[in-house]
Amino acid sequence: QHKKHQFQHTLAILSMPSTSTDRIANEAILNKAVQHTRKLSVVLRCQGRTSPSLARLRRYVGEVYSTLWDVAMATGDPDFCDVVVYPQNLPNAAPESWIDNAPDLDSVCSHDSICGWVSESAMGRGLQFQTRLGDGQGGLDAHVMAMNADREYRNLPPVVAVHVDPWPKGASAEWQAQNGVVFLDDEDDDEDDNNSHSQGGQTANGWNGDFPNGNNNDDVDDDSCGLIGGARISTECLFDNVAVGGTFDGMHYGHRKLLTLAVSSVNPRSGKLMIGVTVDDMLRHKSYKEEIPNIKERMDGAREFVYRLAPGIKNRVKLRAIADEYGPPGTVEQGANFDALVLSHETLDNGHKLNEYRKNVLGLEPLALLCTRRTEPHGMSSTALRRRRWEQQQRKSASNTSKERSTSQ
Repeated sequence: QHKKHQFQHTLAILSMPSTSTDRIANEAILNKAVQHTRKLSVVLRCQGRTSPSLARLRRYVGEVYSTLWDVAMATGDPDFCDVVVYPQNLPNAAPESWIDNAPDLDSVCSHDSICGWVSESAMGRGLQFQTRLGDGQGGLDAHVMAMNADREYRNLPPVVAVHVDPWPKGASAEWQAQNGVVFLDDEDDDEDDNNSHSQGGQTANGWNGDFPNGNNNDDVDDDSCGLIGGARISTECLFDNVAVGGTFDGMHYGHRKLLTLAVSSVNPRSGKLMIGVTVDDMLRHKSYKEEIPNIKERMDGAREFVYRLAPGIKNRVKLRAIADEYGPPGTVEQGANFDALVLSHETLDNGHKLNEYRKNVLGLEPLALLCTRRTEPHGMSSTALRRRRWEQQQRKSASNTSKERSTSQ
């Protein structure tokens, strides 16, 4: 059965990323576009003062196609839409203006932070609106108006704007700057930072350089953590009491990445790490819940991985069963002991709620939210793994039933 799509041909406009915030913005646009169209043209704008290298541009094209494949697997649609990615600076690739005038084009999906326009003509795009969200005539709606002015002149049907709503917090540099979010995946002094299209005029990772609790770990001397294994480690990236939480069902690669980044945020000299593991009773609503290992197995899996990864701090790692929304960082007794929380961009809302609770109810300082971009959320997930285990069990049961019938005949 063919899925009925809202649009026939959608233009998705992305920007060449230099930060995790940029990548999350692009992924949000792709997720929205894929769900509603049969045909997708993805324009990758190379904006900013410094153009990316050809090799970097090629690498990101591959990343875009990987993201699209992950989204396609989630939709379950066997007739996934026809996609072409058009990097603007890639030799021989068609320009954006060529796609703007496609006769079958009927929609444009992007965000105000990427589309900046200064006139009623499609040739009037400018950089001045790209860091001024919603100001003047900049933004997606103005972009579409300008396109339609040109399309009307060419006797082409109009297109409509497709907005991503809600816009993810992981894609909003302004929100991140206001709430103490730091992306662990980003370089502080990345040579490509000037390429970022992030909103709000903050640093590329949306952070103004100060942690919300004022603790920059300045008392840690450079000898203890200046260079570790050849990597230069800024003391501002290290914390004394770090928390991280999850179900840790199956310990897939996403879990391993999250725990690795949590370990990397702990002061090597004296820092501590608390790993919260959700209790069984809080997982009753999960899909394929019968495939979820009990909490002892899940805690053992997380412990085994962290002890193998960082044997030198195993005596400073504690695992705790989490039976409520906030865990130890949200309690009067233990809340003051924590200064940072490691989480993925998909759970930033939870981190923000915890910080609001700490400030408004407990009277505690907010935690630094140390964030990582969640990649391949559909293919690399606990739900996908549980579904595979369930399907394998169903096939095994069906095979056994067939064998029993054959034997009885």
